[in-house]
Amino acid sequence: MPRPMFLPVSRLPLGKRWLTVGARGQDVRQLQALLSALGLYAGAINGEYDLLTQEAVKGFQKAYHLVVDGVCGPDTCKLLTEERIYNRILNVSSTGETIHTLAAQYGVGWQALKDPATRCRLRQVVPGQQVMVERREIIFSVENYGSPECSGVEDHGGKKYIYVKPAELGELAGRLPLPAQSSLVVDLSEKKLSRRERKALRRVGREVDAELIWWQDLASYRLPSTEEADALIISVPVAVSAVDSLVDWPRQIKKLLTYYPCTRLFVHFDLHGKDRDDKGTERPLTPVERKLARLNRIEEPKRIGQYGWVYYRYRYKDETRSVLVPDRLTIRGILDQIDRLNLRGAVFTGENNGWKVWQGEGNRYFQAIPRIMVMKKAVLA
Repeated sequence: MPRPMFLPVSRLPLGKRWLTVGARGQDVRQLQALLSALGLYAGAINGEYDLLTQEAVKGFQKAYHLVVDGVCGPDTCKLLTEERIYNRILNVSSTGETIHTLAAQYGVGWQALKDPATRCRLRQVVPGQQVMVERREIIFSVENYGSPECSGVEDHGGKKYIYVKPAELGELAGRLPLPAQSSLVVDLSEKKLSRRERKALRRVGREVDAELIWWQDLASYRLPSTEEADALIISVPVAVSAVDSLVDWPRQIKKLLTYYPCTRLFVHFDLHGKDRDDKGTERPLTPVERKLARLNRIEEPKRIGQYGWVYYRYRYKDETRSVLVPDRLTIRGILDQIDRLNLRGAVFTGENNGWKVWQGEGNRYFQAIPRIMVMKKAVLA
């Protein structure tokens, strides 16, 4: 039987006690080192929880959607150890450097250059100032991975997301481990799992070596625990009839961030155009139908909200139909909100060849990292 080990308070590791102003010890030193690596703390790493350390903790809590109280409790400590929060580049500007030269250096828009302590966009830089560029993942789905139009898509990391339906879990459990540099995405958005599927999911969760991601919709009845899933994809319904389509879903995601860390959260958008007949029935448009609708347009397009979908009517045989489609400005508004919410990234479906547009628009606000989600029917890649 192992003997209990007693340590003085000053030698406790980070996360074993609540830290506030006046605390001293090894855990405070660890906290200061982590905050310094994030560019939030510029003071001495001396193990003393002073007012400067408290302000750095507040800045971290605000950026990552925690309760802003300046107290380093369990939630703050847990998030500080998350690998994804260090997915940022810190640079100290030199003499002669400007916002535009730094943006060109990292291949991003000037809006992507931020103050690490506040995450506010910088309008100008001075020599010796710390500048931050954050990375976000942009995932797009392909059913014909390996074809010529998909070449050149992967970044140097080569990470792929393998998509499976619940019915495939039983077969998958017998074929582990997964290929290297891959994550498993289990689509749990359509229905509640059967008893057999729940059992297979638990088995996969225990045995999978790669990252396990649950895919759910915004109205899901239960979020996964950290033991059940490493990350979460949330499908957002398209609010094409709202006054502003970027008002409702960010508010709902903010509520979700109360329960799930933003470093593990993706938001999914379906970019299939929608066709609406005279009875109000909607259905997704194929690329060919989308082109025909544009050619047979009978009125000028109108945008729904500031960054919403584009609406117009067109002639189809002997009837008049309506079409709702996203465009570059729609994507721009989505990615701006992804940045404001400080989420891990976004998932787009509906346009196999749109990754260059998504990456380019994402680079306005962060360094967009393109990823592939392989969606071969009933077959793992």
